[in-house]
Amino acid sequence: MPLIDWHSHVWQPEHFEPSQGEELTTRTGASLDAGPSVHGPAVAETADKFVVIAMCWRRLGVHVTNDYVADYVRGFGGRAAGIASVDPSDEDAPRELERAVRELGLKGVKLSPTYAGFDPLCPEAWRVYETANRLGIVIYWHMGAAYAIQSTFEHGNPIRLDPIAREFPRMRQVICHIGQPHTAETVLLMRKHDQVFADLSARFHRPWQLYNAMMLAMEYKVTDRLLFGSDFPVRPSLKAAEEFRGINEAWGEGVHLPRIPADLIEEIIMNRPFELVWPDGV
Repeated sequence: MPLIDWHSHVWQPEHFEPSQGEELTTRTGASLDAGPSVHGPAVAETADKFVVIAMCWRRLGVHVTNDYVADYVRGFGGRAAGIASVDPSDEDAPRELERAVRELGLKGVKLSPTYAGFDPLCPEAWRVYETANRLGIVIYWHMGAAYAIQSTFEHGNPIRLDPIAREFPRMRQVICHIGQPHTAETVLLMRKHDQVFADLSARFHRPWQLYNAMMLAMEYKVTDRLLFGSDFPVRPSLKAAEEFRGINEAWGEGVHLPRIPADLIEEIIMNRPFELVWPDGV
């Protein structure tokens, strides 16, 4: 069975304003040196297939461009899917998204109310959803917590995506990092809407948070829509998988908690094909 990394990044220092680059490295430990030569050994050469995500957070001075991501994933054919990013506050956001999909071949769009600082129900964002729905692409969401001082937590609860899921019932959506810290709300949204998925990226080194999210997902029977992801450069693909497989032993000796089934962990890592989100392939 193939290992699919549903969440990774490729970027270089010039994609960040200096103050934001410093904030990223200081607060997350992630390196600004995450270009193709680094992503290759960490993700592309170890995962059978993988997703690379652009970022457009203009208010923070972060712009990993759609063209940059498209140029990188193009060399991998069907092994890689690129996800565009636009800022809904830009008047040209719907047009740029259409260009990214039709001309660059990107397969979805990443939106972040917390980093880009927008209400997910604002009219400007709704234009992007309508475009995504018409194009038949997936929306990746960064909701919940964020590292940046100027991020807007008031926009980040995944429950705010419920009206969008109701309005566009066939548009697939992926809530990144299982919406942490709002993992319960993410699970409830997944239970309600079959087209809503969540990835577990950047949770494997926070085992208590991941453990509780997994228990909720098991109770609500939505684990079939949980996706594995490294969030590289936070973790290489294989390191993230290793940490996930070790979650039941994370508490040390003498602690006895209900175990997350090993076969479920393997299923999430190794049996989440691209066809779940892209039935017609990439």
